Amino acid sequence: MYLRRNKVRCGDSRRTYLSIAHNVWWSGEGNKKAQSRPIVIASFGVEDKVDVDLARDVVSAVEASAPRLAFRRGEGKAATVRVAQEVRKIEPFLKVLVSRKLGLAQHLPPHPQRAEILEALIRDRLADPDTSMREEEIMTSLRNRLSP
Repeated sequence: MYLRRNKVRCGDSRRTYLSIAHNVWWSGEGNKKAQSRPIVIASFGVEDKVDVDLARDVVSAVEASAPRLAFRRGEGKAATVRVAQEVRKIEPFLKVLVSRKLGLAQHLPPHPQRAEILEALIRDRLADPDTSMREEEIMTSLRNRLSP
């Protein structure tokens, strides 16, 4: 998995969107040669609103926490799509986690404790993905959990 930058032109301006992606070898309809294609696991949104360094750490934490699926050669796309379906359930949580508005990076200790905390947060959320929480509720929950 990696942090993917997708540059989009909006009229005269350009925007860059960040997401978690994973490349998979597959061939499309009518195409006999396989190619490496990205599958977006979860989206973080516009780069201006995202703490990029923290987003990289979150990508690593998601990769470490994502469900492990056994697959045979040629089944990589299907397995990656299944992982993406699980991770997308917590996409709003991930967006809040990396938002500059929350400023989580200043409250987290340096590596390796930072990675352990992020993995624990993501693993907990994957185990119980409460999709009904709004951004404010997620931020309050994170602040309460991280305050001493």
